Amino acid sequence: MNNPLLHNAGNQGMRQIDIVKIYSNKKCLVIDDFPEIRGSLTRMLRTFGVPSIDTAANGEEAIKACGHKKYDVVLCDYNLGAGKDGQQILEEVRYLRVLLMTSLFVMITGESSREMVLGALECQPDDYITKPYTQQSLQVRLNKAIVRHETLLPIKKFISEGNYQAALDTCNELITQGHRYASDCLKMKGQLHFLLKQLKEAKDMYESVLSKKPVIWAKLGLGKTQLELGNFDAAEQVLKSVIAEDDRYIEAHDILSDVYSKRKDMNLAQQSTENATRISPKSVLRHRKLAKLAEYNHDDDTAIKSHQHSIKWGMNSCHESEQDYFNYARKVSEVIKGDESTDAKMLGRQAMNMLDRARKRYSDKPEVMVQAQMVETQVQVGLGDEKKAQASATKAKSMYNDLAAPPVATTMEFARSMQAMNEDKAAKELLTHLAARHEHDEDIMQLIDGISAEPISDGGKLVAAKLTKEGISSYETKSFSTAIDVFIEALATYPKHSGLNLNLVQAIIADTEASGFKEKYEKLCRRSMRAIGDIGPDNKQYKRYSFLRKQLEKHYPEAIS
Repeated sequence: MNNPLLHNAGNQGMRQIDIVKIYSNKKCLVIDDFPEIRGSLTRMLRTFGVPSIDTAANGEEAIKACGHKKYDVVLCDYNLGAGKDGQQILEEVRYLRVLLMTSLFVMITGESSREMVLGALECQPDDYITKPYTQQSLQVRLNKAIVRHETLLPIKKFISEGNYQAALDTCNELITQGHRYASDCLKMKGQLHFLLKQLKEAKDMYESVLSKKPVIWAKLGLGKTQLELGNFDAAEQVLKSVIAEDDRYIEAHDILSDVYSKRKDMNLAQQSTENATRISPKSVLRHRKLAKLAEYNHDDDTAIKSHQHSIKWGMNSCHESEQDYFNYARKVSEVIKGDESTDAKMLGRQAMNMLDRARKRYSDKPEVMVQAQMVETQVQVGLGDEKKAQASATKAKSMYNDLAAPPVATTMEFARSMQAMNEDKAAKELLTHLAARHEHDEDIMQLIDGISAEPISDGGKLVAAKLTKEGISSYETKSFSTAIDVFIEALATYPKHSGLNLNLVQAIIADTEASGFKEKYEKLCRRSMRAIGDIGPDNKQYKRYSFLRKQLEKHYPEAIS
């Protein structure tokens, strides 16, 4: 190591004068909503030897400050009143890369709620200090954190620059020396092997560590590596051992969810993600993931709640998106369609209120106003109010035509609205034109295929055809449950595909006639019939649709009510 002040870092007795010299080169930011505390912390840091100290009273000021100046140390209170909290500040400065891992971030809080502590730790601050603290206790804690950070700083710099091999070499050097922070280097080494795609080396290293001591970080690393290697059983076993020891390890639930997803066991994947959200409920990205899993599993209640939570926790997050409002309202429109109950009407009104909130929050974005109007059309269709739906659709079309360059999301929403109004031909033409402009963008093409009654992209057509063939093959051999699973998997990507939806209904009816009524299949049939919509005599699927509808009247009448 090049810093002579750290030559004694491996010894317990590093002199305070050496630590003061480390502080003397640092720029520090103090974030707290109380001016008295900002002043107190500033005075303490000056006593420790820090020459350059700035302060911020809230998240907006803090993020702006980090964007203008490179800070070496950030002390941030967790609870900052209205606006962003400390966890959201840390998440955003890392996301924007205005504060890299080369800077020390210390969270300070007087709160001790499980939700807050686990959520804050999930964002991985370098240290965590609880109130009350004295100048002496803060100094002891900060000294330890800064000496450790300074020792590992060369490794962190290499990682921030993307030079993982150099970081790995430096880790190995400190490990070989038997350095005081060798265990930290060992942990980073496993992550670096993973980043370098050296999965066998990562696996061997984690197993070597675990053969000596069953440390949690090595178990988590091994579980993640086994997943990447495709060893799903081994990954599940080690992750379950972590959860059995302490089920508050959020990462174990997240990785286990990915294991189940790879196995196509989406119910267990959903359960694992639900467990993670219960432990740490403030992650917007995790709620969105849960909504997708619930959608796959036809769990409408969980999907709606997850969209609500995405909106709630997105309010002060760097991951905030207007699409969360639209995903919620759109989902409600699907669920309430054909339901004339009081609960359905209430849910529809809540969706309308959420759209109004989106309009107010994003009033400076014309494209959001247009998309909100389009989703409102779908909600009015769901509520069964044809007159209001038509008026909303007319207004939405006019607003859309006034946009100089409609964004992709707005154009796709327009197609959904036309589908809701049974203008399938116009919707298909719009999506076909959109696909022609974005034929080389796989993500956009996948979204377009998901909205279309049939895939538009060549890749989508091939995948849908392959899965259709697979499902029909199982159906013909009377493996009805397998056929049902295949069609469910296909519909997760192509939910509007009329042929796949009819295939699913047909397989369910065959299974029911062979094995009897199953309540879960009633929900699947209801979803498919909603997705298909009203098919007229001129549609090539009309005869099949009419036959299957009569079969549903006999076996699952609630699916078409």
